[in-house]
Amino acid sequence: MQPAHDATMSSEEEDERDWSDWGDDVDEDLTKSLFSSAILSSAKQAIEHDASEHGFDLRNFRAQKALTDYDTIRCVNFIRSEVAAGNSPLQALLHNSAAQRPWEKDEYMRPVLPDDPLLFYDFDEDVCPQQDSGAGPSAKEASVCITSTAMQSLQDENMALRNTLQEMSRLALPSELATEQPFQLAEGIDSDWLSKWQKTAGSFGVQAERNKLATTQADVSRGTDDATERINEAYFDSYGFFGIHREMISDKVRTEAYRDALKQNPALIKGASVLDVGCGTGILSMFAAEGGATKVIGVDGSTRIADVAERLVAANGLASTGGGPVTIVQGRLEQLPSLPVEQVDVIVSEWMGYALLFESMLDTVLYARDRWLKPGGAILPDLASLHMAAAGAGATGLTFWNKVYGLDYSLVQQELREDAHQTALLKDVSSQDLLSCSCLLRQLDIAHMDAADASFSTDFILEADPKSCCGPQECHALVLWFDMNFSKRFCAEQPVKLSTSPHGPQTHWCQTVLVLRKPILFGLGTAEARGKVAASLKGRFSMARSDQHRGIDMSVEYSAQFTDGSLGPSEVQIFSMTMSS
Repeated sequence: MQPAHDATMSSEEEDERDWSDWGDDVDEDLTKSLFSSAILSSAKQAIEHDASEHGFDLRNFRAQKALTDYDTIRCVNFIRSEVAAGNSPLQALLHNSAAQRPWEKDEYMRPVLPDDPLLFYDFDEDVCPQQDSGAGPSAKEASVCITSTAMQSLQDENMALRNTLQEMSRLALPSELATEQPFQLAEGIDSDWLSKWQKTAGSFGVQAERNKLATTQADVSRGTDDATERINEAYFDSYGFFGIHREMISDKVRTEAYRDALKQNPALIKGASVLDVGCGTGILSMFAAEGGATKVIGVDGSTRIADVAERLVAANGLASTGGGPVTIVQGRLEQLPSLPVEQVDVIVSEWMGYALLFESMLDTVLYARDRWLKPGGAILPDLASLHMAAAGAGATGLTFWNKVYGLDYSLVQQELREDAHQTALLKDVSSQDLLSCSCLLRQLDIAHMDAADASFSTDFILEADPKSCCGPQECHALVLWFDMNFSKRFCAEQPVKLSTSPHGPQTHWCQTVLVLRKPILFGLGTAEARGKVAASLKGRFSMARSDQHRGIDMSVEYSAQFTDGSLGPSEVQIFSMTMSS
C-alpha cells in the first residue's frame, strides 16, 4: 500500500532530516519507517510501508513470535538502534529462538525515538472492542475480555491444526504437489495476556494479577507443546496414505539412487547391520537386505504404514520372523527405549524435504547417528548441498494467469504474486528459465554436523550465464534445489549422486521458488545498456527454523551489480514454508 503523497518526504528532504529533527511540533501521528528515513502519516501506514518496501511486517512478526506488548516495544527500539548504528537487523530478527532473542534486553525499553507512535500502536484493537469505549471496563468485563481472547486463541490454534491436516492430505496426492497455492504461515498463538490486563484493569503493579498472568502464559506454553505434538501426529499420519508413497517410490531419481548405493557397495553393506530411519513401506530396508545386510531395522512413526511395511517385508521373504534380516519397528525414534541391536554399522534415511530442510526430519537422523551408529559407521547419504540460481518469469508459474482463454486474469496473477513475495512456491522449473550460473549456498556433512548447522547465513553472487541469458531479461525469482551425495567416503565401490537440479530429470521435490518483489533487468547487456542491466546479483541468504513446528524461514538480502560496476539499492525479503496454513 502506497502512502498518501503528502505523508511522505522527497529523497532530498529525507537526506536532510535526522533523529534530531523529530520534535514536538510535528503531527503526533507521523511515524518514521523502521528501516529508512521515510515519514508516514500513521503507525499503520509505516508498518505497511516497511512490509512492502523492506519485507518486514511488524504485525505478522509479532503474531509469529507471540510477542507481548513489552516484547514489541523492545523489538521496535532494537530495530531502530541497529538501523541508527548502520546495521541491518533483519538477520538477527530471523535467526533467533525463544531462548535467544536479541531485543530482550532492558535497555530496549528506553525509546530510541521520542514519542514513537509504533510504541503506542494497538495491535489488539480488534480483539477487545470494549477497550475503545472511553471508560475503563469493570474487573468482570476485564475478565470476560481476557477469557474471550483466550477462547479466540484456542479457536485459532484449532483452525491451524485443522488446516495442517488438510495440507498433509494435499501433500499425499501427487497431482497436488505443483499447484499455484504457496505454503501459508499459520498465525501464532497469542500469549499477550499482561498487556491486555494492563489495558483493561488500568494497572500493572499488583503481584497477584502478575502471578495469574504468569500462570496463563505457562498454560499457553503447554498449549504450544500440545500443538506441536498434534502437528507431529498429523505429519506421521499423513505418511499412512499410499498416494505419497507412490509419489516417492515412482520418483526414479530418488529411488534408484538409494537402490544403487545399497546394492552396488557390497564392501559396505554385505554382513552389516543397517538402521533405516523413516522406513515408510520398507523399500530401502529391503534394498539393504538384497545388498547383503545381515540385520536391518526399519523404523517409522506412522502406525499404519509400519504395519504395511512389516507385511510387505514378510511377503518378500525378508522378515526376521521368517529367518530373514529385516525387522520393522513402529514408533518415533526419539521415544524408543531400545532397538533389536545395540549399535548399527550403517544408517540410511531419505529425510530431505522441500528446499532440503523443510519438515525437519534431519534432526531425527542426527539423533539416530549419535545414539545408535557405531564409531566410524556410515550414514547414507552423507553429503548434502543447497544451490541457488536467478530465473525468469517462467519459473514462477504465474505467467499462466496473464490470459486465460483470451480473458484478462491478471488480477489473479497479482494476488498470487503478492502472496509469493513472502511464501515459497514449489515448481517444476525448466533449465531454460534459469538466467544465471548456480551458486553453492551450503554444504552439510551429515556424518559430523550438529543440528544447529542447519540454520545458517551465507553470502552469494549470481552471475549472468552467457549460455542462457544472451540478452537482457527480467529476473523474477531465485530458485533453490539440493543435491545429495553417497560419497566415496562410504560408497567407495559405487558413489551415487541424487540431484534435484532443474538441469536434470524432475523429482517429486520440484524446486523451491522465491519470487522477487521487484523484477531486475538481468543479463550481459550492451554498451548502450551499461548502468541499466544487472550483470550479477550479490547478497546474503539465510535459512532458519520457523517458530511453526517443522517449518523453515528464509531471508534474502540482495542488490543488482550493473554492467558499469555500480550497485543498485539493497532489497530484503523474508519467506516462509510451514506445515500449517
